[in-house]
Amino acid sequence: MRDTTKVISSYTVVKLPLSKLRPSEEINVEAGRMLAMTIAEKGQWIRPLLIENRHWVIMDGHHRHFGATLLRLSFVPCVLLSYGDTNLHVTYWSDPAPFPVDRIIQAGLSGNLMSFKTTRHHLRVPLPTCAVDLDDLR
Repeated sequence: MRDTTKVISSYTVVKLPLSKLRPSEEINVEAGRMLAMTIAEKGQWIRPLLIENRHWVIMDGHHRHFGATLLRLSFVPCVLLSYGDTNLHVTYWSDPAPFPVDRIIQAGLSGNLMSFKTTRHHLRVPLPTCAVDLDDLR
């Protein structure tokens, strides 16, 4: 018998001010522009950013953050997480070895960004989705 139980996320999506979020990695600007166009065409924000809960450093979603800036949004949907969360696994992008998370916090606080695709944040449980009209984020 196949299990068809729907998994509900234990994480909550919250709207955070875009200006308070701290990037930790550089981005591919062209990819960010294309993503902004896709988001604008849909008219809704679907995938929340992962944000470190103490310093509001971006864990995952740097291109979405850039896209929100281009779209002149004031808020973005986010999920706040701790690096101590047992469901979170952080590795180098090109290597499955654990990444020292203090380097991520340091990059976010200092503004001395790490290179594009330095880290990979993987949550072992499903993230909640959202469908927030862009007008509600302005």
